Amino acid sequence: MEEVSKEFINNLGRVADFFGFNRLMGQLYAVLFLSPEPLTLDDMVKKLESSKGNVSINIRALERWGLVRQIYKWADRKNYYEAEPDIWKAVSGILQERERKESQQIITSLNQSVEMLEEASKTATGQEAVTAQFYLERMEQLRRLFKFGDTLLDMMVQGGAIDFGTASRLSQLAYEDDDPEGTRDLDELERQQMVEGQPQGASN
Repeated sequence: MEEVSKEFINNLGRVADFFGFNRLMGQLYAVLFLSPEPLTLDDMVKKLESSKGNVSINIRALERWGLVRQIYKWADRKNYYEAEPDIWKAVSGILQERERKESQQIITSLNQSVEMLEEASKTATGQEAVTAQFYLERMEQLRRLFKFGDTLLDMMVQGGAIDFGTASRLSQLAYEDDDPEGTRDLDELERQQMVEGQPQGASN
């Protein structure tokens, strides 16, 4: 069982590293996830043979992500920790705190770029006007793509099961030829979203 535990801990560390997190964060979550009882920092230091300072820093990061919570025991001055056992809740917390924030920052930046290009194109002439229009079309494509992705992330964070057949149709709708200038706003598409094959907000 010890070998299985070590392999799982190392694998989760590699997964964390792959997604841009600290490898130790993944290993700490794995240690707590496999523990039937809450553990102290000293327990985790011993298990992973890491420094207490490093473990403490990464545990606090896991707490911020909602992957780990602190447990208090009566008459015990030590801090105990346990993993969030609901994997989906843990993943949605990461999506909300990191991925959606990044996505929304990119959308904001693209919105600003599109506005600047639209303003510049009003006075541009000749080749400059052609270039401005080309840039505008490309920026608009990216903006619509990220807004569509943000919509899917929002659905996932809210806990809705995504009908991927519908998602595929929506992604195609976002790039239909009847909107060659890319002017259709994805808010229109969001109103057509479907969760588990039903229009959003539909009652059972």
